[in-house]
Amino acid sequence: MKNKLLFLGLLCLSFNFFACSEHVAGTATDTENTIAGVVRLSDSSVAVGASVRMLAFKTASSEGYTYLETSTDSSGAFFFDSTLADTVNLEFRYRRSDSSVVESRVLRGLAVFKKSLNVDVRLQKTAYVRGYLAYNTDSLFLVGSHFSVDMDSTTFGDDVVAPGVFFFPVDAGNFNLVVKPADSYVVQRLLAMGYADSVVMRKVPVIISAGDTLDLGYLRWTLSSYESTICRILSGVVVDVQGKPVKGASVHIVTDLYGFGVSDSTAFITQAVSNSNGIWYAAAPSLDSIEGEFRVEFRGKDSAGAILAGVSDYISSESLASLQDTLLLDSVSLLKSSSFLGKIFLVLGMQNSTSSKDTLCMAYGIKVGFKGTSSFARTSSCNLVTMQNLAPGAQELIYYSSDEMAVSNLKKGVFDPEDYVRSVSVYLPEGDTLKNQGFTYMPPTASSY
Repeated sequence: MKNKLLFLGLLCLSFNFFACSEHVAGTATDTENTIAGVVRLSDSSVAVGASVRMLAFKTASSEGYTYLETSTDSSGAFFFDSTLADTVNLEFRYRRSDSSVVESRVLRGLAVFKKSLNVDVRLQKTAYVRGYLAYNTDSLFLVGSHFSVDMDSTTFGDDVVAPGVFFFPVDAGNFNLVVKPADSYVVQRLLAMGYADSVVMRKVPVIISAGDTLDLGYLRWTLSSYESTICRILSGVVVDVQGKPVKGASVHIVTDLYGFGVSDSTAFITQAVSNSNGIWYAAAPSLDSIEGEFRVEFRGKDSAGAILAGVSDYISSESLASLQDTLLLDSVSLLKSSSFLGKIFLVLGMQNSTSSKDTLCMAYGIKVGFKGTSSFARTSSCNLVTMQNLAPGAQELIYYSSDEMAVSNLKKGVFDPEDYVRSVSVYLPEGDTLKNQGFTYMPPTASSY
């Protein structure tokens, strides 16, 4: 059986929420090392014609993957007469006649230095991940819209022209999903400009069972002109109403507490996913992005497919300032999500005159949302406001003018939120809708602009 040496045309770079350094185990090819084995399907029958790839074991690498590939014979056997490194990964794919991958496995970190290795591999039903990727950057360097989304240290992945959808097969289990610019030149230039590996090459930890499809929702790759080189990590546990761990819950860190930068319903961005023990890990926000405090928001699903939601307490920026490693947060209970239905009425006139009590339905934009969450909506005064997938319980409803100049000055700190933002405490019922809510808004005088 003849091995084929393949070189990937695009470098499979990684983006890493956590790793501050790159590790490659083994770099020299040893032609005396061999790897052989037998591959079986999940039903124990031999896997005939299964693809087998060998890659050098590496993680968060800015280098491309070179791999050797072969296929199994009629007895399910395969053989490599040389190795690419002292430590390697093996990837196995079994395809149907339509070329779709139906069973797969990845064996990581196999030590082959000065020895021959023989493996007996049982495949499992292939899992799939899907989601929607967007990006934004304030960097002077043009990043472009071509990205790669990969299973870390493997060739399982998909190319995305952002904003766009990705969907690809993966090996079931715990792994990091890697999102990064697909152009190796872009990655190398960003690294040369001083951006840390963990900024350019980011990871989202996920867990998925064999045969399942994990919908990661909305992901966003971001690059700001300033990024901390310190790897600060947040971690916690999400549980259900019975105190049992929730697997596969999406995690979103909220630093824009007032939603000044939220422009659409896709503000909830998956930054991590909880594992089978309900544990999650995510990169902490940079200190310059926090104004005093922040929160962590969660969404998941119960066994019937109903949306679960929850949100952490407020977390002080001071708790991150001296942190060098991981900040453990209190556990958060996910409950059936709530909905909101109400109106914001515009009030004009002098504060002490009777006209100030009149509500006027005009073409005046209002922004409505719940403080410390990703849930905000734009509407005209007197129009119905509907929001879904909200974290139940006590929340602070806030609203203010959606005038672009006003919002821009609020974001920049030119305007004081106390002059523009109105708030009211509400209680969102679990699995139900808070209805018939009516509030009034008196905007600041035109002289405030």
